[in-house]
Amino acid sequence: MSSTDLNQAFATYFDSIDRCQSGNAYWPLLHVIVCLPDICAALQSDDGETTRARYKDWCTKYFAEPLLNAEERYRMRCKVLHQGRASTDQPGRYLGFAFGQPTGPTSDHLREEKGILHLDVAKLATEYRQAVATWIKFIESSSKSPEAAAVATHLPSLVQVALVGVPISPDKPGDGVVQILKTY
Repeated sequence: MSSTDLNQAFATYFDSIDRCQSGNAYWPLLHVIVCLPDICAALQSDDGETTRARYKDWCTKYFAEPLLNAEERYRMRCKVLHQGRASTDQPGRYLGFAFGQPTGPTSDHLREEKGILHLDVAKLATEYRQAVATWIKFIESSSKSPEAAAVATHLPSLVQVALVGVPISPDKPGDGVVQILKTY
């Protein structure tokens, strides 16, 4: 499994990250990036599934930021994806998160105030993308590992975007091209 293969497989996600950032769509960007550890953890597992433990294990291995540990990343993911919230209702270092977007030359990232961790979503995206890049290097460099074997098995089922010609109108068959999500 080469880094080219893996980067190509993740191109859908990386392109979405780029489009969200260039369009200042930071809330959708946050949703895309918090899914990345799930995807990687599932790909490298024997059964192709993810769990809380697998998400956290992946985060522990590929993120180094001490102000946002694996458990906090998992709670943030769950609250954002499943409840559309930034607060946490479980005991921990933070009561919640404040998600911001870049505001010029300065950034409000990794600042704690009154139990709230302030996060710049663009900086988070860079961190998540770097974590995936580090994971890709690991998978490529340990081709005989169980993780790499699992990735080789499950990667073909990863959703990809493909351009497919479909008729837009009955009068002009083959007149249009539409992006669709499909599994190869």
